[in-house]
Order: sequence, then C-alpha cells, then structure tokens
Amino acid sequence: MQPGRPLPRSDLLHIQLGMRTLPAFLALLFLQLVTGLATINPAFAQTEPLGSLIIVGGGDTPIAVQERFIELAGGKEKAKIAVFPMASQKADEEAIEVVEDFQKLGAEAHLVKISHNRANRESTARYIEQFSGYWFTGGDQSRLAGFLLETKSLASIDRRYREGAVVGGTSAGASVMSSVMLTGKRRTRRNPEEEELQNIVRGIQEVSEGFGFFNGAIVDQHFMHRARYNRLISAVLDHPRLLGVGIDEETALLVHPDGLWEVLGDNYVKIFDARRSRIIDDDGPMAKASDIRMHVLPAGSTFDPKRRKITFQDG
Repeated sequence: MQPGRPLPRSDLLHIQLGMRTLPAFLALLFLQLVTGLATINPAFAQTEPLGSLIIVGGGDTPIAVQERFIELAGGKEKAKIAVFPMASQKADEEAIEVVEDFQKLGAEAHLVKISHNRANRESTARYIEQFSGYWFTGGDQSRLAGFLLETKSLASIDRRYREGAVVGGTSAGASVMSSVMLTGKRRTRRNPEEEELQNIVRGIQEVSEGFGFFNGAIVDQHFMHRARYNRLISAVLDHPRLLGVGIDEETALLVHPDGLWEVLGDNYVKIFDARRSRIIDDDGPMAKASDIRMHVLPAGSTFDPKRRKITFQDG
C-alpha cells in the first residue's frame, strides 16, 4: 500500500475484527509458530526420554548397581545388554568381566567392539537397536567419543534411550554421558604463577563434545579417590549453567526419565551448583566466585535439579 492512501473498507473491517479477537489470534499465531519451529528443528519439540541413565564413578561397580541396570533393561531373562570396550587401548579383560557379570545376574550380554567407520554403517546401527541396555567401560573418554560421535550407531543408541532403553557406564564411560565432557587434560598455562597452581583456575580444564545423554551437567569420576574437587569446580566456573557432578568410586548416579537423580552404591555424589553464583571475570590467575552451592549426597539420596530439592534416605 502506498503512503497516505486510505485503507479499503474490507481491510478496515478485518482490522476491527482482529482487534476484537486479538487473544484468540495471538494464540493461533503462537501455535503456528511453535509448529513451524518444531518442523525446522526437531529438538524444539523433543520429549523427555523414556529411558534411564546409570553413571558410575569408577572402581568396582557394586552388584546392586548392576542388578538395577538389568532391571531397567527389562529384568532377568529379558535384558539384552551391549558392552562397549573402545575407551581402552588395552586388552578387553575388563569388558569381558562386565559381560560375564551381567550374564551371571541373568541378562544376555554381548561385547560390541566397533571402529568409527563400522559404527557409521546402517547394518551396525540396525544390529545395535536390538539391545535394551548399553554399557560403556573405562579408559579414555576422548577415545570413546572418537569412535562413536556423529555415527549412525550412536544415533540408534540415542533413539533406543528415548524409547525406554537404559544407558550406563563407568569412569570414562561416565564422563562421556554429558554434552560438555571433561577430557582430563589441561590447556597450556598462561603464566609462571599459573604453572605452579594446582588450584581452581578458570579456562584451564579442556572440554570437548560428549554423547549428550545427560543434559544440564558435566561429570567427573573417581572423584574422592583422585581429589578432583578443584578440577570440577574450575570446569563449573567455565560453564556455570551446568551442574558439576562428582561421582566417587563404587558409586552411581541414576537419572530417572522424569529428571530425578538418585544416588546408588557405597560412597558419595557431590554436586556443585553455580547457577546463581557470582563469578568475577578477570585474567586471574586464580578464580574468584561466591555463592556456589555444594550438595553431598550418600546412597539413597535424591536430587531434583529443576526444583533444587534434596531428600535423604533417613528423612
């Protein structure tokens, strides 16, 4: 329409009708917008997964944790578990023991060792879809990620997890569960003072892409036994929207489909929450922050990360 030209009567009528029905019009517009976004980006309309996660901090996985994994995979005589050993360059002794442990507890378990190229084949992805549980053993999380990231096999595992399968892992197999993954490496120090520090330093912990099953968190394992408090806190200060989850050996975090976290095993899960903290952004070398919350959760405890609600087994 040209400037200064009067609106036709039909257009005026439409505007008047629109003003009287504005709330309904906006609701319809919002629905169309959401539908359009969901079409463009499937993640926008993504529902919560129906499966569970069991993330173990290393050491010997307690039998009760293995039994819980089998239960979530369908129970005895029904659970069918794939064990992935690719995090380790050594012999598959640990992975074979894990397979045997699951079998002794009544599950069908198979060792699945695949290269990146094989993991990206349609035939391998279809084979992997038959399992109801997926377990990743220890070693190097970066090595494990290198074998499976951006492959059709990992997409199959993700799809099965969303359909109700259980995914678990220990040590490196725990770290790889989150989207932002601690590699265990540190970047080159910026100055002599920082070179001497074994303290909390921002920007020093190297991270890379993980599998992305465990949203909203960054995981560290062997937590108490290897004194990794400063490492995880440093990473949390770099990524304050993520909860730092430090899992001790012989201890597991069970992530339920509804988002509730439950601690299993023998020791602790420590959680560092910097979502409401004050972090000073400067060149350091030492970090400066306040109001970081820490939660110390023994077995039987639960944590709701959305409501920040904690319950302990004894009430």
